[in-house]
Amino acid sequence: MRNILLSTIALGVLVTPAVAADLAPTFKAPIQVYTWTGCYVGGDIGGGWANQGVLNSSQLDFPLLGAQTPANDTATGSAIIGGGHVGCNYQWVPSLVIGVEADFSGTSLDTHGNAQSLFGAGTVGASGGAVTWSTKLDSIATMRGRLGYAWTPNTLLYVTAGGAWGRTNFSSTDIFILGCPACATTSFSNTSSGVVLGGGVEWAPWSNNWTIRAEYLWYSLGGASGSGFVPGTAAPAANVTWNSLNISSGRAGLSYRF
Repeated sequence: MRNILLSTIALGVLVTPAVAADLAPTFKAPIQVYTWTGCYVGGDIGGGWANQGVLNSSQLDFPLLGAQTPANDTATGSAIIGGGHVGCNYQWVPSLVIGVEADFSGTSLDTHGNAQSLFGAGTVGASGGAVTWSTKLDSIATMRGRLGYAWTPNTLLYVTAGGAWGRTNFSSTDIFILGCPACATTSFSNTSSGVVLGGGVEWAPWSNNWTIRAEYLWYSLGGASGSGFVPGTAAPAANVTWNSLNISSGRAGLSYRF
């Protein structure tokens, strides 16, 4: 009897720690879910393609030929665009991300247009008689809102929209019947404002603070108008109009979130 009792006690001693181990609470490390919340800074580079309607009308009448016929064209051009951006995101619900972003880009985006200079019943001016227009965009800045959808925890699809401002140089030359230097020219600079719309995809391939993006932006900046003057004269000889400057831009970027 005593042996049976001792065996039972020994078995209980052996079993109790194992049972206690099974009943003890198990602690697991929390699963880390990627979040888009935070502020970031980065750089981007890409290309831009622009088009702009242009118009020229003369204020001069020439003997026998009459006034110059109004001329118009669509000025076009392309260039590299690159710069930096800064912004903040907030992951509002599991899949919805809202944010704001500002960027500044430098470029040398020139658009050029030309048309034949005609008088009266289709008479061509000297040297073929040409009217030329050009626009050069030196820089462009935007302030935009962003609305995104986290397609996967570390992949964000987004749309963006806001205001845009560009530093632009305008110039034109109107070659009259006698040719240059008796041409009407104008040249001036202007800060144009407008809108920007676009969208893109942003990816955190290492699920850390670094993200890469591919983005499309469409800008529309306000146009300008001016008067062309023949050298040595005070009265304008031509009226020149540049319509809205429309730019399509595709670019890639790299950002670091704090």
